[in-house]
Amino acid sequence: MVKKPPLTLVEGAVAVMPEPLAILEQVCGATDRIAEYRALIDLQGPVIITKAGMREHPLVKAEIATRALIGRLITRLGLDIEALRPTPGRPPQGGLGWIPPR
Repeated sequence: MVKKPPLTLVEGAVAVMPEPLAILEQVCGATDRIAEYRALIDLQGPVIITKAGMREHPLVKAEIATRALIGRLITRLGLDIEALRPTPGRPPQGGLGWIPPR
């Protein structure tokens, strides 16, 4: 019989849901695979020679697809949102900054 995970895992004072942890684990694994792909591509070159001629290394496509997967997973976690600035535009003019000597 398979044991079901608890509804929440508590680490310190922060409750973490199992689904985001699983997504984060997938992101970490995909990052490791990208490093492996990049090492092989750097070793063998981005282009391979076959009987039909020169071709792109097959791991280049796998690396691009894995990078896209990481982007989608980060979006699913909600980590792709850029923080807004507290004030719009340029800083206010006035008593801030350099004042020339008199």
